[in-house]
Amino acid sequence: MLVLCEGYIVRDDTARIVDASSTVTLVTSGRLLVVVDTGSYARIDEVTAALARVDISPEEVDVIVNTHLHMDHCGGNEEFSNARRYAHRLENAPNGTIDAEEGTEICGGVSIIETPGHTKGSISVLVRSDRDYVICGDALPTRSNYESTTPPAIHIDHRLAVSSMERVIRLADVLVPGHGPPFEALGKK
Repeated sequence: MLVLCEGYIVRDDTARIVDASSTVTLVTSGRLLVVVDTGSYARIDEVTAALARVDISPEEVDVIVNTHLHMDHCGGNEEFSNARRYAHRLENAPNGTIDAEEGTEICGGVSIIETPGHTKGSISVLVRSDRDYVICGDALPTRSNYESTTPPAIHIDHRLAVSSMERVIRLADVLVPGHGPPFEALGKK
């Protein structure tokens, strides 16, 4: 697993979000190349440069998993012209998108967990390798959300958002938040 680009959130003086782009993560399983979230379209050059540093072109990526379909998480999707795309059916994904629901196995050691709350169809990606990684999307947007045990500020259901956040924390040795660098999860149960 390799974070290609760390996500960010920019707020104005009133704490309103004025710009954001998701963390973009590359997962390899055998020969399969999986990108989880593609970030905002404005960052696509940064994403493709990060791939080039590991000798991968966007056309070589086999799979894209979108944790949800907000543009700061899927704005770069079109750059990956040969990739199969996965998203939860409740995200109203475009035709041709493969439904990613609880337990869907993307490839060996990589599976989907449903983490609704931010959106109805929010998902996270569990990667089991030397450690258990959870690529959270906005089930856990930032390390600050983790440290304060605060669910995402933008959510459709507060109770579900809290439950999903608690779930990803329980499952992970390492958390990859929707907007920021990976970090160790303390107290995995």
